[in-house]
Amino acid sequence: MDFDARVIPLHRHPLGFIEAFERLGAQQNDLLRGTGVTPALFDMQDVRISYNQLHALIGNGIRQCDRPGLGLEVGMRFDWTYWGPVGFVVYCSTNLKDAAEAFRRYMVTAQPFYTQAAAQPNSYLDANNRVFEPLDYATACEDDPVMRRFILDFRLAISLRIWDLCGNKSVNDPSVHVRLTDPQPESLAPYQSLPCDSITFGCEASTISGHLELVFKRFRRLRQRAFDQIVRQCETELSSLSRTVTFADRVRWHIRAHFRPDLQLGQVAGQMNVTPRSLSRRLNAEQTSFRKLLHEVRMEIASHQLRCSRLSVEDVSELTGFSCASSLRRAVKNWSGATISEMRDVMG
Repeated sequence: MDFDARVIPLHRHPLGFIEAFERLGAQQNDLLRGTGVTPALFDMQDVRISYNQLHALIGNGIRQCDRPGLGLEVGMRFDWTYWGPVGFVVYCSTNLKDAAEAFRRYMVTAQPFYTQAAAQPNSYLDANNRVFEPLDYATACEDDPVMRRFILDFRLAISLRIWDLCGNKSVNDPSVHVRLTDPQPESLAPYQSLPCDSITFGCEASTISGHLELVFKRFRRLRQRAFDQIVRQCETELSSLSRTVTFADRVRWHIRAHFRPDLQLGQVAGQMNVTPRSLSRRLNAEQTSFRKLLHEVRMEIASHQLRCSRLSVEDVSELTGFSCASSLRRAVKNWSGATISEMRDVMG
């Protein structure tokens, strides 16, 4: 990726970070110093900046507001409007699953760097009917530990806010638990404002988890129409990013968001506001097909479940629509070249 390419809309995340840092005491002139961004750009339409400019802005904010847990504070203050239209799904999605999938599909409109993350399976179902969301995000700044810490903390806070606003709290077990690989910090104060029931440090993997019903059970159903309208607006915006997001990418994201082994082309076409014929034609122009993408997503989900969860092979085969465990074993071998046992051994 070209980190000097101007691909990030100024009026999305950059202005969101400026507002959040200012609320924590930073001065705007100091935030903008050395970034190439000026206040005169704030009122202009479709201004874009580069990742290097954004990182310089965030770096200035970190230096001005230096304190433990700064990324958590900024994440808790970051307004949803700075995500663009998708930010408003937190108020109208009828379950957490739909809200999370919408964010994964459309967050690329705020930061195209997320395109690769959006293309891969993320959450998985584990034993005891608990859904886990891994927090092993790529940050694009692995060589800068201060910036990496800030971004990881920022995303943890954002993710927990989505779980808090969109999870169905009327279920029997509405608890949300966080496990982090980080050692326990000297002060836990920055974590006390996070909307979760527990945080455990020093774990083998970083995750957020909650019961299946918290994630999938629908509520506030009268808001479904508003949610659908926002998704259509997001699709329209996403279609304009053809340079960074292919049509096949968009179809793949919809297949994963609504995955069923018998998912039909017409259903996905309807979700994307195109005709079935147009969907097939455009996929063909990109040298692929709906059937091929559906199979790829099915195998990606199955492989992800097998690698990450403690579900039995029989449970995963049922979850992903295979007739039996043997069919899944053959499919995984053909798909990856490895057996399920080898795949799970690698993950420990």
